[in-house]
Amino acid sequence: MVASTTEQVWGIPRTSMLEQVGEFQGFRADDEDLAARCRDLEPHGSFRPRDQVEDDPHWKQVIPYLVLRHRDRVLRLRRLSSQGESRLHHRNSIGVGGHVNPEPAGPEPLLMRGMRRELAEEVRLLRPPGQFRLLGWINDDETDVGRVHLGMAIEATLDHPPEIRETDRMQGLWLPLTQLCADDPGWESWSALLIPVLEPIPHDPAGSGALS
Repeated sequence: MVASTTEQVWGIPRTSMLEQVGEFQGFRADDEDLAARCRDLEPHGSFRPRDQVEDDPHWKQVIPYLVLRHRDRVLRLRRLSSQGESRLHHRNSIGVGGHVNPEPAGPEPLLMRGMRRELAEEVRLLRPPGQFRLLGWINDDETDVGRVHLGMAIEATLDHPPEIRETDRMQGLWLPLTQLCADDPGWESWSALLIPVLEPIPHDPAGSGALS
């Protein structure tokens, strides 16, 4: 989602983050049900103009951050210079997602509706994910981007690998988990924090492959 002065993004006060998630730096595991966690958090947040919160460390923009997995492989993205967030240009990422904007009403919590919209915007799925699982939270107050965002780390298991929709903004590659090294300086900070907590799944003999 490209930023604009009128874009409304959802977030919570830092004080609410401390109450609901806790005070931490890095990754904090959370094994609660995803939908229940989203419902619990929703009353504490609201929409604000993005240009008013991009530099406000007292307000945390909540970002659903999806790790897409197909068999033993993880989708690695490379953000190009045409991507909206200039502070992440030319960085590698294992997270699909973005800001939560106003969504049409639906049975799911707002955060999950925003998560599904971002997923549909960035990749073309042959089938819906088999499972969404909350992994935990990412908070990185040591970077300019992280200081004003809170990541909701979610794992999505796929029966079929998707295609990248926004090929003008990002490139995709499926890699075995064993080939992801958190110490690689090319990762955006959230991905570097999340890679060490991903658990192996059965080996896929097909190996890695590029996405169009």
